[in-house]
Amino acid sequence: MDLLTRLQNDMRTAMKAGQKDRLQVIRMLISDVQIIDMAPKPTTAEQAVESYAKKLRKSLEEYEKLGKAKEVEALKFEIGVAEEYLPKKASTEETAALVKEFLEKNTFTEKQTGQAMGAFIKAYGAKVDPGQANVLIKQALTGK
Repeated sequence: MDLLTRLQNDMRTAMKAGQKDRLQVIRMLISDVQIIDMAPKPTTAEQAVESYAKKLRKSLEEYEKLGKAKEVEALKFEIGVAEEYLPKKASTEETAALVKEFLEKNTFTEKQTGQAMGAFIKAYGAKVDPGQANVLIKQALTGK
């Protein structure tokens, strides 16, 4: 079942169950997935959902800075719904193991951190959180 079909089925379920908040998020995701054909560069449905989740996370950070607890809780709920439709990311321990294995197979110096990060994301991009991987690669190459 493709992502759009899954979203549409979940939308029907949420409508029948009267889950208005969940329904609102699913409708936004469906909208984003349906317009990927109009994007300037080819994107997948998963990338559209990831982009939406990324926007929500950025908004969450801003509302946390402003101290708006009600909005923060609403955004956390929306992020949770959006993440249900994304592939699961590796844990910190799994990412650390992948970074260690990657750096053992490849030789990078401290000055080549950016190149190492680029190659790592090319190899494991969908499986790991890029921010977490970046920190681990920097730590491994600098020895700190």
